Amino acid sequence: MRQIDPAFTGQPTNSKAHKAVDPAPTRWQYRMERLWLTPMFRAMIRTGIPSFGFVFLFTWYINDPVRIAAMIDWYEGAVSAVQDRPEFMVSLLRIEGASEDLQDDIQEALPIDLPLSQFRLDMGELRSLLVDLDPVLDAEVRVKSGGVLLLRVTERTPAVAWSYDDGIEILDATGQRVATLSDIESAGGLPLIAGEGAEKNVPEALTLIAAASPINDRLIGLARIGNRRWDVVLTGDQRIALPEDAPAAALDRALAMNAAKDVLARDVRVVDLRLPGRPILRLSQPARAELKRLQDLERLSLVNTEGTQ
Repeated sequence: MRQIDPAFTGQPTNSKAHKAVDPAPTRWQYRMERLWLTPMFRAMIRTGIPSFGFVFLFTWYINDPVRIAAMIDWYEGAVSAVQDRPEFMVSLLRIEGASEDLQDDIQEALPIDLPLSQFRLDMGELRSLLVDLDPVLDAEVRVKSGGVLLLRVTERTPAVAWSYDDGIEILDATGQRVATLSDIESAGGLPLIAGEGAEKNVPEALTLIAAASPINDRLIGLARIGNRRWDVVLTGDQRIALPEDAPAAALDRALAMNAAKDVLARDVRVVDLRLPGRPILRLSQPARAELKRLQDLERLSLVNTEGTQ
């Protein structure tokens, strides 16, 4: 015969035999649920702990020098495998805009040994090395298709030859050095400047040289005097002493005076224009002696004339 559950019969039940289940969570479960609702706790569980584990394992792995060396070798091998591919190799060097002597200087100055991967070329450093060369005004460095390293340079234009105690240098119009010479004959037809501070006043010197074009056939060069002013040096041991201020205007006055009175064709050693409005002509030693002789004769003639009277 089937037994009937006492709960359905209305009879009292035995609490030890059957205990009711409480649907509410336990205290531990409640605390865990509240903790899980905290954003910081969820972030720590989802991100912090995995990240910490990864960092710990990575630190443990790379703490071995052998593993580090292996990783470096693998990385360098992978990079080299890409950089040294044939399509990235530079095998030819082309130099444009440079003279033969400058081309030789460029090849000696550049620390490159072709063929070489273009990834191993420092274009900025190469350009700096080119611009540091005295004859180079500007430079362009780039790699062209076909593995050609193109160096396009702009040379400085020689303007004057500067003579100083240590030798002779060729300068451009700004006073920058272009080359060093062993003798003045190597300067060719370049105008000559000399004296302390002459190299720092090349633009003014070129202005004076251009103004002296009417006597260009007699022009030797310019001499800087006391690092303050210029002397125009001419053949025949003649000079035109220019003032410190407005030297070009003073030179124009000297040329006008020469055109009117042919001063430079006479036995004059220096045309001194340092005092505004008061040009002074300094005669050569023979001319001064001749002038003194004539003056003595004139005085003697006057004395004889007075004696006869």
